[in-house]
Amino acid sequence: LSREFAGSETYAADLAAGQAAAGHSVAVMVRHSPAVARWRARVGGAALLVIPRWAVGPLAFWVAKQYARGFTPEVLHSHLGRAHKVGKRLAAALKVPHVGTMHLRYKPAEHAALDARIAIATWQLAEVPEALRAQTFVVFNGVPAMPPVAPKKVGKIFTFGSVGRLHPNKGMMEVVKAFQYAFKGNDNVRLEIVGEGIERSALEMLIKNDTRITLRGSIPAAGCYAGWDTYVSGARYEPFGLTLLEAMQQQLPIVATQTQGATEIFATQTQQPYWAPCDDVEGLALMLHEAYQAKYTRMAWDMAPFDPARVLAQIEDVYERITA
Repeated sequence: LSREFAGSETYAADLAAGQAAAGHSVAVMVRHSPAVARWRARVGGAALLVIPRWAVGPLAFWVAKQYARGFTPEVLHSHLGRAHKVGKRLAAALKVPHVGTMHLRYKPAEHAALDARIAIATWQLAEVPEALRAQTFVVFNGVPAMPPVAPKKVGKIFTFGSVGRLHPNKGMMEVVKAFQYAFKGNDNVRLEIVGEGIERSALEMLIKNDTRITLRGSIPAAGCYAGWDTYVSGARYEPFGLTLLEAMQQQLPIVATQTQGATEIFATQTQQPYWAPCDDVEGLALMLHEAYQAKYTRMAWDMAPFDPARVLAQIEDVYERITA
């Protein structure tokens, strides 16, 4: 029921599309917002049920209940705060089990009453009360296959790329500062940032007349990776990191801050990114410079732990456990 379309929404849409492709009947319920077009383009064969703009407050719940009754689900699966709370009422009205994915961290008001919780990383389990852990299951995020990119030839211009909301948690300000610190006076390097958010004005002020840095706005990131030499995550807080998986799938070298999610992702790998501490502009700048000096074209990351088929099977197993 969120208004934007970021990592958690991408996860939910891709999950629904994969479940529908596997032969299940799936409906995705969203609120009316500018993000509806993104949902429609991403849910594949799943039905999209849009709560209209005029349906607010109790009316929104009434519409949601009519949609759900018409669809007659066996399981209700919610994503993010408001959806968990509305989902609790909806599941009770429909007398069906309620599953929720913890995209951020355990929050008692959102997750305690769920029949089952899906954690996206093992670090989240420590925050779940012991009495609820038997009904909490860890399922890593998966990443749907994107068309592979051809190896980029090493050229004169070296381009870093980053994807994420322009929000303090994503550390885009730190990425820009580190880039400018590392490459002062170097016109052979570029930085592209894909995403939109509350820090845009501050970023524009920071960039000013630095034409090497481009804010590309809220566009689909899939087509951007081919033009990048290295991916950068400067996040200050990242529960998992779907964009890291997308960059890995496209075989990009990676510079990353040591968030809980990134650390867990790369614990599955024999190769490692260029690690930088969180909230350390100079440390991040040093890693950017090292990646630039190395000038790797592509890296073969192991994507098996993030196979969408594995994710679908594990989530289906959760559904079967709570409906048995």
